[in-house]
Amino acid sequence: MSSAPMSENKDDESERPFLEIAIFNASSAQIAYTSSADRLELCAEGSSVNGGTTPSLSTLKSVITSLQRVDSTKIDEADHVTATEAKKSIPIYAMIRPRGGDFVYFDEEFETMKEQLLALKSAIYSQAGEIESQEEISFGKVNGFVFGILTKESKVDRVKNAELVRLAAPLPCTFHRAFDEVITSCEKNNAPDSGEIRLLPQTLIEELEAVISAGFASILTSGGTGRSAVDGAKHIAALTEAAKGRIEIIAGGGVRSTNVRELRRQSPRTRFFHSSALVAKGGGQVMDVADGDEVCALKRGLAPLS
Repeated sequence: MSSAPMSENKDDESERPFLEIAIFNASSAQIAYTSSADRLELCAEGSSVNGGTTPSLSTLKSVITSLQRVDSTKIDEADHVTATEAKKSIPIYAMIRPRGGDFVYFDEEFETMKEQLLALKSAIYSQAGEIESQEEISFGKVNGFVFGILTKESKVDRVKNAELVRLAAPLPCTFHRAFDEVITSCEKNNAPDSGEIRLLPQTLIEELEAVISAGFASILTSGGTGRSAVDGAKHIAALTEAAKGRIEIIAGGGVRSTNVRELRRQSPRTRFFHSSALVAKGGGQVMDVADGDEVCALKRGLAPLS
């Protein structure tokens, strides 16, 4: 099964770095959009503490209508580009995850995931916030999905993932950071007495192939549980090599403007990067609103390496 390519402007932008920002509210959507993010990963409001869960239809509507209203306004006085200088639309991928915690789902939870996906897929909002037909509007809907389902053995659930990908079609899907658990499980089961431990043991190659066979367009990973993307950069680079262009590997997990260039140096073939761009404010508290300066700094960090 094939999926749509990750970049919508593939002809002239196939080699440029790509920045996806995880958002949890309309304010973050506006900030990421006007700061030139390439795509949004939409999660439920307040769900950043557990890695993001399925957004409600009301959250989707709020995000879309806020993006449609932004037009030529600036979000704040920081050095952001205005919407008239930015893209006319930005892809929105919706998280499908009914709860935090592990990625092994009971049948009832899987049914909920299917219902959530279909509801978000069919929701299309006009400038006025009303639902319209698919033919009447190109900006005002979900453009893809993010999810991942594992077995109790921390392997890719071939059947359930493939079913969700089919339901999402023709929209592309990202296998999210559930894959980190797959990586760590395969590493633990890689027998150390068989000689040198491979960075990508055969069992992990098989799981990568399972994700590709299910029809996913991309995998979001930090290179293993408990690792930042910089810590797991060698694993991300190895996965990118093993994918051979059949699926995009997105580096995510602690990606910030202060480390993105180092991440790129360690994994030079990786083109796709994911961040929430959340930063600590006064008192050290991290809010659920993306920081526009951080998004802009991330974009600068994705400039060509010297």
